[in-house]
Amino acid sequence: MQRALLTGATGFLGSYVLENLLQAGMQVRCLVRDLERSETLQQPGVERFLGDLSDPQALGHAVRNVDLVIHLGGLMTALSSQTFEEINGAGTESLARACAEITSPPILIFVSSIAAAGTAIDGQTRSESDEVRPVSHYGRSKRSGELAAASFADRVPTTILRPPFVFGGGDRSGFYLFRPVKRFGIHPVPGMRHRRKMSLVHAKDLADAIMLVADRGTRVDARDATEESFRQGCYFVCDDATPRYSQLGDMIGKAMGKDHVVKLPVPDMIACTAGGMASVLARLRGRASVFSLDKVREGVAGSWICSADRIKQELGFKPAASLEQRIQETVDWYSERGWF
Repeated sequence: MQRALLTGATGFLGSYVLENLLQAGMQVRCLVRDLERSETLQQPGVERFLGDLSDPQALGHAVRNVDLVIHLGGLMTALSSQTFEEINGAGTESLARACAEITSPPILIFVSSIAAAGTAIDGQTRSESDEVRPVSHYGRSKRSGELAAASFADRVPTTILRPPFVFGGGDRSGFYLFRPVKRFGIHPVPGMRHRRKMSLVHAKDLADAIMLVADRGTRVDARDATEESFRQGCYFVCDDATPRYSQLGDMIGKAMGKDHVVKLPVPDMIACTAGGMASVLARLRGRASVFSLDKVREGVAGSWICSADRIKQELGFKPAASLEQRIQETVDWYSERGWF
């Protein structure tokens, strides 16, 4: 029976990936920072391993005797760019180095983000071969992680995934996209022209793609660690649909049975001011917030659209349900559990 190490197992996406790994009959070692807060992972086939990405010694022990490492762990919010880099960049480097230092290195799957690549160039859908240009601290830290992982690809078979906006039942960050539509019938839209588009992927479809890539995906060429793009071993994973952000509000409203959703345009200047104030308050509290100036930078930068052509052609990936169905499933999940 194969063994896997999973970082980020207690997170939203981690629950979907863990379920897939167990269904595949794998023994799963989960890297956790707190045993008490990870009690939900106590189930057959799961081993909890105490450690984190800032502890090279713990990582060295965690990667022993595993065939596969799936790296989901990282920060989506932080109080500073330095903190982003320490976890998303240096933490990924430490994990890749730990894999490289053992006799039989495991396959390493690093789940990065479209933020590492940047927004669409001249409105064109992004592909893996496009030049990267991250616009946020988060995106730059994810790019650092990509390059760090790729630098060990001559010893560690490595594949990088770049999902766009990931949503699904259990997602607390994405919930704030659904709640205003449910409670007030409004959908705040960055910018005044409602033209910005976005790609999305449901967590279950992303988890399925991770399994495909682990099984037969191509691996990064270590020489690409000094290049602007990856010739192989890097995949965008998304639904084919690329709705405008304003249209997404209608799709969510329809799933909730609403006949009409009011799109509330938020000028970029107001969004940036609100994001800046939120970041200041977060620093005063000493706790990072989902809404921040860094997230606003991404929201006002343009369209976040990418193509899944490479993973479809090479691995036969296809979302198991349409975007509309996945949004309906997500709304139902939130409703059934009383989140609204």
